[in-house]
Amino acid sequence: MSTPQAIQSLPKAFRYSDYLKLPDDDNLYEILKGELVVRTSPNRVHQRCSIRLSVILSVHVTQHELGEVYTAPFDVILDPESSDPEILVKPDLLFVSRDCLQIITAENVQGSPDLIVEILSPSTANTDRDQKFKIYQESKVLHYWIIDPTAQILEEYVWQPNGYSRCALHTNNDEFHPSLFPELVVPLEELWS
Repeated sequence: MSTPQAIQSLPKAFRYSDYLKLPDDDNLYEILKGELVVRTSPNRVHQRCSIRLSVILSVHVTQHELGEVYTAPFDVILDPESSDPEILVKPDLLFVSRDCLQIITAENVQGSPDLIVEILSPSTANTDRDQKFKIYQESKVLHYWIIDPTAQILEEYVWQPNGYSRCALHTNNDEFHPSLFPELVVPLEELWS
């Protein structure tokens, strides 16, 4: 039988209220199902890809008045119904459609964006492909793109009632026609070069 002291010493799940008490330093903090994850700044290849894709998406979304595009770091609380959420992510890019703009507050996004993009770095690849993939799928993020700028690969996943379905895999200098943006063509060589 456990003593009260032993119960108190058990590790508790990290929550949004704990996150708000973290120091204001150069680290990027995320909470993945109660686990605090600390990341450092991304490398040059990652940043170059992120900037180029954000420009392409922002121009298209703005021209067609489709919604809003944001880049990291911008907090996304995927379990906003919770009084003290255990999930807080900072995706590399995200898009919220015009019909869902009410989930965006001055401080963060409260709910699932229509699109989340994660750009792989050596230190984040496993988390983006495994933990975050499962969290985004459970949170019903409708579109999830995983981009590996080093291998020059873009994977497009679309949420279905039974989970994510990979609907596209593009490599090298392919042209990417996102299912979310039918009128958009993304020449992938612009992301890599």
